[in-house]
Amino acid sequence: MVEIICDPPARSKGVECFLQSVRMVDGDELIAQARWQTSSDPAQGVAQLLELWVAPTRRRQGNGRKMMDAVAAQAMEHFRSRKSFLRRLWMAVEQKRQVIGRSFLMQFGFNHVGTVSELLKDEDLLIYMRTFN
Repeated sequence: MVEIICDPPARSKGVECFLQSVRMVDGDELIAQARWQTSSDPAQGVAQLLELWVAPTRRRQGNGRKMMDAVAAQAMEHFRSRKSFLRRLWMAVEQKRQVIGRSFLMQFGFNHVGTVSELLKDEDLLIYMRTFN
């Protein structure tokens, strides 16, 4: 049975900077994984998506969409429990090696908002952001 496991729970208390792992599993098989974090000030309403990965044999089956929905729901719950709102979710992607990832993010309302040059060898790091109302 496929299930999504979030560790720690979005409503965890007493944590200044929050880091959560969201995993989709089918029994012992890891289907997908995401990690996201927030800064110490929940009033800012900003979260960073650090990783979103789907097992190669499980791609093109809607699992990435389920993971993105789960991350957004968890981030919203996290901020709601701190009397705030999720305003922005952002992710950094490699310009050349993550073309499919960039297209995937754009399907969820992410837009390219910045470029970091000279950080990576032979390619730029692109910043994509999604704004929530």
